[in-house]
Amino acid sequence: MSDLSHIIGNDLGLSASGGPAVVTGAERTRQSVLRRLGTNAGDYIWQTGYGAGLPARVGGVVDTAGIQALVMAQMALETGVDQTRPIGVNVAQPAPGQVRLDISYTDTTGAVQALSLQTG
Repeated sequence: MSDLSHIIGNDLGLSASGGPAVVTGAERTRQSVLRRLGTNAGDYIWQTGYGAGLPARVGGVVDTAGIQALVMAQMALETGVDQTRPIGVNVAQPAPGQVRLDISYTDTTGAVQALSLQTG
């Protein structure tokens, strides 16, 4: 399966020939996870329950357990993530006003992937 290359917050990716770029495999899953985590629930009109809404939490009170539970629930909905393998989510505050999110998962190709996001 393939998708158009799109990292949330950016334009669609372009191929070397100038047309739309296509992603498959691990990169497709990575982009899909980032899109899900960065989309506010209700913003996607065809699936109003889609999205974790992490950007809306920036600047608010940090609830590490709540963020961890939210991310785990969203990762369970990703088709490119192997749900039979462990998914790791660690939320930490390296400094006041900062939050670091580390996610590890196995994609459907069997490769273990790591994804880190940080504010501040």
